[in-house]
Amino acid sequence: MAAFRQRVRTLLDRQVAPLLPASESNRRFPRPAITSLGSEGISNERWAGGPHGDLGRSVPLSEEMGRAGLGGIGVGIGLHLEAATSLLRKHSTTAYTKNVLTQALEGTSLFCVATSEELVGSNLAAVTTELTAEGNRWRVHGTKWIVSPGASADYALVLCRAEQGPAIAIVPHQDLTLRTRWKTSGMRSLETVQLTVDALIPDEAVLVRPGHGLGAIAQGLRYERLALAAQALGTAELAIRLTLTHMKRRKQFGTSLYRHQALRLRIAELHSQVHLTQRALYATVSEISAGGPLSAADIAALKATASRLAEHTTSECAHIFGGRGYTADHSPIERLWRDTKVTRLGGGSDEMMWEIVAANLRPDHALYEHWITTDSDHNPLMLNARKNPMPPKRREKTIE
Repeated sequence: MAAFRQRVRTLLDRQVAPLLPASESNRRFPRPAITSLGSEGISNERWAGGPHGDLGRSVPLSEEMGRAGLGGIGVGIGLHLEAATSLLRKHSTTAYTKNVLTQALEGTSLFCVATSEELVGSNLAAVTTELTAEGNRWRVHGTKWIVSPGASADYALVLCRAEQGPAIAIVPHQDLTLRTRWKTSGMRSLETVQLTVDALIPDEAVLVRPGHGLGAIAQGLRYERLALAAQALGTAELAIRLTLTHMKRRKQFGTSLYRHQALRLRIAELHSQVHLTQRALYATVSEISAGGPLSAADIAALKATASRLAEHTTSECAHIFGGRGYTADHSPIERLWRDTKVTRLGGGSDEMMWEIVAANLRPDHALYEHWITTDSDHNPLMLNARKNPMPPKRREKTIE
C-alpha cells in the first residue's frame, strides 16, 4: 500500500495540484483531475475486488488529497469516485448503465449526485423532483439546490420521487440547466451550483428503480463520508505540519514560538487527536475490508469526529500563525480553515451523523438493574451508603 500511496502522491503533485490556483479563482472544477485518475488506473484499482472495492486504496487517496491541500478538488473527486461510482457499480445491470460506469472509472466523464432541494434539507425522503412515466420513457423534472461539481458534470445521478417511491435516474448534461453558481466561502474549486432538471430518459437510465432510491443513496453516502473523513484528517495533518515548522522558525520575544510552552502543548494536543482519529479510521476500514459490516453508525461517528476536529485544528493553526494565518498572501492556512468548514455539512451535517449514532445506541437494562436497583440488600453502592450515612442536615438559625 505504501507504493500505491506514493503513486497517488506523485500524481496529485504533478497533475492535480497545479490545477488548484485557477480552479479556486474561477470557481470551476477541473475535469483533468478526474481524467488523470482514470488514465493512471487509480479509479479502477479503487473499485477492484469485493463489494466495497478496495477501501484500502480509497482512504490513502482521500488522505493524500487532504495532505496536498486540494480542498474542493479533492471533495469533487470523492463525490465522483465514491458517491457516484459506488452507486453505478452496485446498480448497473444494463448495457447502458455499464457503459456509463466504464466512463466513470476511466475518467472520460464526470459525475455528480443531485439529492438536496431548497425546502428539503437533510430529509431526502421529502424530495419533490418527479420521475413520471411517459410511454416507454421517463420524465425527470425538478430543481436541485446544492450540487457539486454540478455545472461541469457530464451526468447527474438524480434522486427523484416516483409513484412507487424514491428512485435514482441518470440525467445527461444537456438536460441540466444551470440556475445559480453559489459563492461559497470555502471549497471554491468544488463548483457548487443550483440546477434545474428537465429530461426525458430511456427506461435503462433509471439506475435505481422506484421504491429503492433512499436505501441506495444511504449506501453511497457511507463511501462519501469515509472519503470526507480521510480528506479532512489529511488536511488537518497538513495544517499541523505547516504550523509546527512555522513555530520553529518564527521568533517572538527573542525565541521561537515553539519555545513558548502554551503553543507547544497546543500543537502536541492537536497532533495527538488527529493521529488517533486516523488510527480509528484505519481500523474501521480494515474491519470492513476483512468482511465486517459497512456500519452506518461507525462511519457517521468517524465523519462527524474527523470533520469537527479538522475545523478546530485548522482554526487553531491559523491562530498560531497570527495575522499571517488570516491572509491568503502568506500561507494556505486561511484557505484550509475555510475549506474544512463544509466537511461538517457535506455528506450529512454533524447533527444528522449524531442522529445515526444515537439510533444505534441500545440501553442495558440488566446493567442498570444490577447497579441502580431499589433493593438495597443487593446493591453494593446502596450498602456502602448505608454504612456511611449522610449526616442529618442542621437547621440554620434565622435572624429575625
